[in-house]
Amino acid sequence: MRKFLVVCMVLIGSTLYAQKPYSAQYFQETILSDQPTSSNGLFDSSGWDNPKKATVLALVLPGAGQIYNKKYWKVGIVYAGIGGLVYMYKWNSDSLRNYQAIYTSKIDGDSTTLDLAPLRSDASIKNKRDFHRRYRDVSIIGFVALYALQAIDANVDAHLKEFRVNKDLSMKISPDIYAFKPSIGRYNGLTVSLRF
Repeated sequence: MRKFLVVCMVLIGSTLYAQKPYSAQYFQETILSDQPTSSNGLFDSSGWDNPKKATVLALVLPGAGQIYNKKYWKVGIVYAGIGGLVYMYKWNSDSLRNYQAIYTSKIDGDSTTLDLAPLRSDASIKNKRDFHRRYRDVSIIGFVALYALQAIDANVDAHLKEFRVNKDLSMKISPDIYAFKPSIGRYNGLTVSLRF
């Protein structure tokens, strides 16, 4: 079975290839014609969005990289996520503090301490305390992940600004009803044609 998987991976891998670099003719016709030139004849890339600048802005202030890339709708998502995670952290921290005080009063053994939850078992209170501690920690991890993801998004979005896509993108779906192909015979199905 392992040999079969290796052969399949080699066959599939041999059919794949990476994007070829721009030819000199394409580079001169499309990229250089759109860029402003400086006095020495070389093209000036200051018109393109700078991915490094977008990343630094996103790291300094969450959402600033998205504003720099003119993707304003993403700023709302970033701040909604930050607000939700801050609320989750605050609520779980307060609940953790309350359950820790209740648990301490139950197990201290001092009869003068006010028993805050006389009808609950020690195990039940400990489980609730651990639950809120876990989700407080999850909210911290989520905040760090969201902070990193919005910086990565700003960087990738700035990189993709210079990516050129042909404006004539089209997809055509046509039904094949009782069609014939020599290799498979008669069949019914759909043909999907992509033009790019």
